[in-house]
Amino acid sequence: MRKRTLGILVSLGMILGIGGGLAWWFNGQTQSHAEPAATSSSVVKPKPKPKPKAKKLAKKKAKPKVTAATRQIDAILRANRFVGTALVVRSGKTMFEQGFGYAQANEQKKNGINSVYQLASVQKSFTAGLIMKLAAAQKLSLGDPLSKYYPQIKGSARITLRDMLDMKSGLTLEAFPDSLNSENGMIKFILHHIISQPATIGKWDYSPVNFMLLAGIIQQVTGESYRQYFTENIIEPWHLHHTGFVFNMAHRAAFSQGYQNNNQADVGTNYDSEYPESRASMFYQFGTGQVYMSAHDLYVGERNMLLGKLYPQSDVNVLLTPGSNSMYGGGAYVYPGYIRVHGLAYGYEATALVSKDGQDAVILLTNYYRANQLAQTPAIQIWNLLESGQLKN
Repeated sequence: MRKRTLGILVSLGMILGIGGGLAWWFNGQTQSHAEPAATSSSVVKPKPKPKPKAKKLAKKKAKPKVTAATRQIDAILRANRFVGTALVVRSGKTMFEQGFGYAQANEQKKNGINSVYQLASVQKSFTAGLIMKLAAAQKLSLGDPLSKYYPQIKGSARITLRDMLDMKSGLTLEAFPDSLNSENGMIKFILHHIISQPATIGKWDYSPVNFMLLAGIIQQVTGESYRQYFTENIIEPWHLHHTGFVFNMAHRAAFSQGYQNNNQADVGTNYDSEYPESRASMFYQFGTGQVYMSAHDLYVGERNMLLGKLYPQSDVNVLLTPGSNSMYGGGAYVYPGYIRVHGLAYGYEATALVSKDGQDAVILLTNYYRANQLAQTPAIQIWNLLESGQLKN
């Protein structure tokens, strides 16, 4: 019994000895293969949080200096009781830019340099530019007969797109829709109510329906809505941040309400009568008076077309060739060294005179219509002084 007990104790001692030795051996192995103690150079430090970038303050546009020339321009505008935004550019640089009067009189909100106004018929120059772009891409030809696109119009086989660009198609439209809610709806309305007088083809007669149909042709050729094509080729690439279509104009912070004063005996500015516009009218002005812009955006738009940024510059004189003694051709009145565009609608008047090299310009946009005193008058006065070199600092 004593021997058996002694055997068990000896066996147990041997097991404990072997286990301890193995534990000592494994511990040595672990120590010999462990990573070396970390040094200060090998510690992975947490990446510092990036400091928030300081917000870049928008640079304020430097105001043109007050000079003898700017005082002269200001005096002309005030003498004509101008309300709106005026921009004068000489040799590619802004020499005068200022707002006059109220954008919204009931809120005492004044017109500024970024105020937006309806262009009315000035839009025709952009519609013409888009047609020229498609012609340059051989998607259509200015010599195409209207019958290629709208064969149902009487005499359309004898009317060319060039005739329409120059207001010599013999087409008119006198009816006005009770309601409209789409571009295609406007085209249907035109085709139902258009008046064609083939005997007058070739004779100048200003009629917006020419450009309404040209806008419809842009739709047919591109497979896009006119608004979409205008946005993709003019507004977006030229970064015209103060440009759009009249459907959402009233929601713009820089919106200028249109006013009218038809009393020829009243030379004051009373803002008594706002000039409303129905949604049907907004569609009715299809391709001819649906766009709003700021004065600067209008300058950029007209300048860019003249410089070949919408269609090749080699085609500028192809489009801008007067088709009659009216001097009208391709959506603008064309003179030897400059173009003039003009529009009137719903209390707004837009006038732009731009040299063909895009370096000089007079832009007047107003939201106060006076039957006896158009803003085009001071625009031409200022332009004549600018081009004769009389506006000197």
